[in-house]
Amino acid sequence: MFINNSSKCFALLWAVLLFSGAAMAESSWSWQHPYPTGSRINGIQFINNSDGWIVTELGALFCTDDGGVIWEELYRGDKKLESVFFLNTSEGWACGEDGILIHTVDGGANWAFTYPSSQDLLSIEFSDENYGTIGGYGGTILRTMNGGASWQYQGSGITSPIYDVSFVNPSTGWATGTTGNILSTSTGGAFWEEQNTGISVNYTGVHFIDDSCGFAVGGDYIASTDEGGNAWSAVYQQSGADFSDVDFSGDLGAASGKDGVAVTVNGGEYWLAETLPPQPPGSASAYYLYSVSVPGASRILSAGLSGLIFSRNSSGDWSQLSSHTTLRNLNGITHFDENHVWACGNYGVIMASGDGGVNWESQVIDINFDLEDICFPTVLVGYCVGSSDVGIILKTVDGGGSWTDITPSVPAENGLYSVDFMNEDCGVAVGSAGGIVYTTDGGASWTEKTGFGSDGLTNVRFGDTDRGWIVGGSGKIICFDFNSDSWSEQTSSMSNTFHGLFALNADTVWTVGWNGTVVRTLNAGLNWETIAVTGKDYSDVWFDSNGLYGYFTGQQFGQTSDGGFNITHSSYGLENLLSRITFIDFNHGWGCGNSGRILSFAENTTGITEPEHSIPQAPGNTIFSSPNPFSVSSTVSFALPAECHVTLDLYDLTGRKIQTLHAGNLPGGEHNFILSGTDLPPGTYFLRLNAGGITETRPLIRIP
Repeated sequence: MFINNSSKCFALLWAVLLFSGAAMAESSWSWQHPYPTGSRINGIQFINNSDGWIVTELGALFCTDDGGVIWEELYRGDKKLESVFFLNTSEGWACGEDGILIHTVDGGANWAFTYPSSQDLLSIEFSDENYGTIGGYGGTILRTMNGGASWQYQGSGITSPIYDVSFVNPSTGWATGTTGNILSTSTGGAFWEEQNTGISVNYTGVHFIDDSCGFAVGGDYIASTDEGGNAWSAVYQQSGADFSDVDFSGDLGAASGKDGVAVTVNGGEYWLAETLPPQPPGSASAYYLYSVSVPGASRILSAGLSGLIFSRNSSGDWSQLSSHTTLRNLNGITHFDENHVWACGNYGVIMASGDGGVNWESQVIDINFDLEDICFPTVLVGYCVGSSDVGIILKTVDGGGSWTDITPSVPAENGLYSVDFMNEDCGVAVGSAGGIVYTTDGGASWTEKTGFGSDGLTNVRFGDTDRGWIVGGSGKIICFDFNSDSWSEQTSSMSNTFHGLFALNADTVWTVGWNGTVVRTLNAGLNWETIAVTGKDYSDVWFDSNGLYGYFTGQQFGQTSDGGFNITHSSYGLENLLSRITFIDFNHGWGCGNSGRILSFAENTTGITEPEHSIPQAPGNTIFSSPNPFSVSSTVSFALPAECHVTLDLYDLTGRKIQTLHAGNLPGGEHNFILSGTDLPPGTYFLRLNAGGITETRPLIRIP
């Protein structure tokens, strides 16, 4: 049932599960590169050459109305989305992790949420506006006959995942099943039978053109049938293809997988692997395309790893709709002001933006070098360090337009990992095997500093004077002072490798590293205290001017409001996404990571918070029953923050109402009802809670 903005009771009961498109656009982190997302795209659907949608591993849904040139984020949640299906430009669904199902009837301006299953849902398809099917883990098959107002479990007879479903009419359909088999129904899903294809692969995609002709893909094979699945044969084999999805429109068909796309133009009789546009050398992503859509007789679209989206035109030419520049891993990011941002990464890539990250230009310095860190003491003068067989230091005097190699004759043996300058002349670079070099003349000459062991040094940062710090392996912390030319090792109680380093001023410094270790000094390093060990590896840290509000990135993205003693990890799906961060202030910054990822951050003074309308929670926060399964009785519980009219009914698998547990107004607060199993035959039932006109359904199993 669609969630209506006017349902006040529902908004309270479900912790305001209704989103507006505008609210989603104001979310904290947003993609700047690749475009429109660097997250893995799990599903793509186009209903014509212009209107299409994608869903991502990080729980975002995007749409386009110009064939994929411009994309708009319609939704972002904390559950990954696996599949998307739109009937038209107004009404559509997406499903995914933990049984989430989202539905819109106004083109994504508003979304309704249900959890018709506790299993991850992998595929959704509607044969018309009323009849729809969902497949998921545990052999889950869900069917609706009323446009998604309610969903019923169907017995697939298997426990392996249902990766894909295909119906040619409300009665006749197929679903991927156990290895080597396809499930078939001619009764609208009331009964499912296994069809043995004779090819022992794990089928992940299935598509039928009509009730006779269909195709299934998995592993290295494309299989077809012209007997409704009663007999199958392999029509194409490609070693290492790992095909994942298949789609048709008329005689034009496509199967996507690890190596790209195989295409047929004659209804599946003959297939050919087609060449996609090459990625730049060193790009982190192979062509692993998880989903394919054929909206008409002249176009194919496919999407997958690292936000890759490709399009094929009527002439058979492929073009890339996303990731317009490099997908090389980015290791360092910095800014000079709100407009000028730079990032560097593997295979010698340096990226620059002069408009706050809206547009990026990239250049390759030397593909043999991985660039690790970058800094700009002025808007024109910048430095970048990296490694190959030896370290490298680069300098620009024109804002990154051109770079000059200023590597000293005494670099770190195997590479340089970090660089920082207090002004355009005085700077330090550090790297492997305890390597330290510094300059006071803008890199014209360098001095090597030795005597601090052989542990790799990972980060160097200046405070607000000529004092700075270096951190690295085995808990290494080194303090230096350019004014007095003093260099000394300091003692912390930790032996973990430190990676992130932030110096607020000449006295207050944080360093973070493996196992979520957070160490701080307030007196220039005379004393270092361990203030947190979260168990989440951190790679970078930043604090605002008062030293209380800060951000942490690494295995998870976290924030603190007390200097780091207590860290809250966000639910924005940023795990292992950002390796480095740079902030102007608490409300404005950027982060970078693997596969060319650059994200920008913009928020109010409260920092990372949930959107104005919060993310729906998993089943159990609204209505649940315990025990489930049950034999004698089960307690049905739910909470109402405000008074509203409530009905609580029990239905069987056929949709017949068996019992009404309550009908009438209830006050705010927790409510419990006892369901007796005395008169119920063993089987699967559905509890349906209607609060303020909004319905939620949960399965309930009665055992002998």
